[in-house]
Parts: sequence; structure tokens; C-alpha cells
Amino acid sequence: MVANIEDPSERLIEQRFRNRIYEILDILADCDAGVDLVGIRGYFNLFEDFVHRPSIEMGLSALSRDERAAVLEIADLLEQASEANPDFTRNEFVQSGWPVRIAPRAREARDLFLRRGLFSEKVEESEPGQPVAIPTIR
Repeated sequence: MVANIEDPSERLIEQRFRNRIYEILDILADCDAGVDLVGIRGYFNLFEDFVHRPSIEMGLSALSRDERAAVLEIADLLEQASEANPDFTRNEFVQSGWPVRIAPRAREARDLFLRRGLFSEKVEESEPGQPVAIPTIR
């Protein structure tokens, strides 16, 4: 089913969220360069914006069970890093070693996402590359 740009379905929204999480994992996987790309606050806030959705926390999103577990693990790591270094500067955060600890898990999660592939941004899919079948009426 092709999306209505003004009113996308819940499924299409979930597909788009999964794709955004993949992009954020790519940033986190880039270690210190990821911090430089989005800034210290963006490093934490971008992920937070997409992860703490009821559909993800309840396992009802476009994420597979393994993807969901990996994403929630990274969310926990980011929370630990934030609590360990409140009000840190970019240099303090990088020197703390947290980006180096987070990057390998982000790379693993990114690779896990790529095994399935990315979803369409315009068409509802049951799995990446597999459009949802629309029943025909005879």
C-alpha cells in the first residue's frame, strides 16, 4: 500500500522510525567522530527521541526481537554514560571512554539491522523489500 504523505499508516511510521534508528546507530558506531557530527547533546538526544516509544518498549514495532534487544541495550549504555558524566563537555565525554565502549555495540546493532535491510519510506512492508499484500476482492 502506497503511503498517504499527509496521513501515513502506523506501520509506515514504524518502518520510518526503524530506518531513523539505523541512521543513529551509524552515528554512534562512528565513535568520537559521531560525537563531533551531531554534538554532545545530539549524541544522546537523537537516540532518545526514537527509542522510548511504547511500540518499541512493548515489542510492537518494525524491529525484530533481536534488534529491539540491541537497541534497548544501547539505550541503557547511553543512560549509564549520561549518569556517569552529568554536565560534561565534548572533550570530557570522549576522554571518559564512553564513545569507545558504545561504538562496538552500535556497530553490531547496525549490522543486525542490515541483515534484514531497511524498510521502504513510502510503502508498507511486512519485511524489508516485501510489500504488504493487499487482498483482492472477487
